[in-house]
Amino acid sequence: MVNIKYVRISNGSLATKAPGMVGLFIGATSGSGRGTLKQFAKHATATKAYISSATPMLEELARLNPQGTFEFLETEIFLIRNMGKICSEITSKETKVDLIVMSTGYLTFAGRQDSDEGIDTLAALSYYIRIRAVYNLLPLLNASPSPRVVAILAGGTEGAVDLTDLELRKKHSLIAAAGLSATQTLFALEELAKTNPSISFVHVFPGFVNTGQLDRFMKTAPGLWAWPAWLAQWTLVPLVSFFAQTPDGIGEMMLFIATSARYPPAEVKGDGFMVAVPTGVTVAKSSYEKDGKGSGVYRLNQHGESAPDTPVLADYSKQEAGKTIWESTEGVWTRALKKAT
Repeated sequence: MVNIKYVRISNGSLATKAPGMVGLFIGATSGSGRGTLKQFAKHATATKAYISSATPMLEELARLNPQGTFEFLETEIFLIRNMGKICSEITSKETKVDLIVMSTGYLTFAGRQDSDEGIDTLAALSYYIRIRAVYNLLPLLNASPSPRVVAILAGGTEGAVDLTDLELRKKHSLIAAAGLSATQTLFALEELAKTNPSISFVHVFPGFVNTGQLDRFMKTAPGLWAWPAWLAQWTLVPLVSFFAQTPDGIGEMMLFIATSARYPPAEVKGDGFMVAVPTGVTVAKSSYEKDGKGSGVYRLNQHGESAPDTPVLADYSKQEAGKTIWESTEGVWTRALKKAT
């Protein structure tokens, strides 16, 4: 566990780095994403942030960083075509992007709900639009002296999935969808890292953060589930929320993960905006090593520590599951964009 003392020292040192860091925050509506954005505004110098969320909180960000520029990009973010428009707008204005932080997602009892692009909305928010944003912005990321991508989702929980049913057309459930998004995220980031070795990629589990999402989830319970869900709203939810992390608290750790040299890419171009690893803290272990070199991808828990290896992921790597997942992902994107025309 990275001590909060080191986290705060590192975050505080971000102000000593060169000004002009450019970031994209996808889903900074509440919880870990919102907390990370606030910490970014608080510590980075003359920064610029593009924000795609339901509640942009621009006035609060301006108070935290009067020299910063914060631009709200309003759209239906769960659509692949709209993510393309966001990326095109950023590309027209910027010569580089230093950081992408992604935290979109939600919980519902409603089951599968496909958008007009034919993608389950939950899968779109937790996986497809996130990876599409990274893919579209690769040229700008590679133009940064120290680019990093942070996917806030479920690092360390990746597990077995049906590689023949990556859209869950045969059997869909909330648990299956969540597990699939976690595993797909890891392998998609590893595929991107192979051809973009100067970018550092992080898949992190934030733990339980008090965002009100669990309470909203219970309110979607249908039929016979409505009564136990109502009971949970008044018993379980308050208890869990009492022990949950605050958005600002987890935001400190997420900013550390987003800006610390503890999580280097496979090929380091320079320190850029990355803060040197504090004395007493070691460089993190990447998702795998090849020929003595790390992958530049990290599976992290809520404490910023690398998750232990699992036999399932090792077997998937031997099967080249990443290639299968990436080809499926590209197929979903292609089909979605054809429906949009």
